[in-house]
Amino acid sequence: MNGSAAISILRAAKRLIFAQHRHVLVIQLQVIIGSLSSLGFLGVDVEQSYAALIGALTIILPSAYLAWSNSRTSNPLRILAQGVVKTVTTCLLMVVGLVFLQVAPLGYFFSLVIVQFSYLLALAPFFKLAQADEKRE
Repeated sequence: MNGSAAISILRAAKRLIFAQHRHVLVIQLQVIIGSLSSLGFLGVDVEQSYAALIGALTIILPSAYLAWSNSRTSNPLRILAQGVVKTVTTCLLMVVGLVFLQVAPLGYFFSLVIVQFSYLLALAPFFKLAQADEKRE
């Protein structure tokens, strides 16, 4: 028994395994999407491709830190603090990219936004899977 409903041990274990590896899937998707974005802009302009790469790294680096740090703790206050660090780091990297590196805005913001969609891509199938499991029970 798991909670109030009986489910198989394998299905419960599968949920736990996927729950622990979702953050890895998000980072992998961010790297793939960021690389494709940068390569896509390479056909337009080298500056736009560089800007797309910087935009992708602006999202990937703080997300990777958050995934790594969250895997090392289960303390809710630490997880909240790490989320704040991720947000502040993302903002600082945006300042570095836009002010100091003076990247091209089109490639930078396109990549910044499109890499953020990796969260939806990574988590949406799991939501559908969890809803289907709940309907069966």
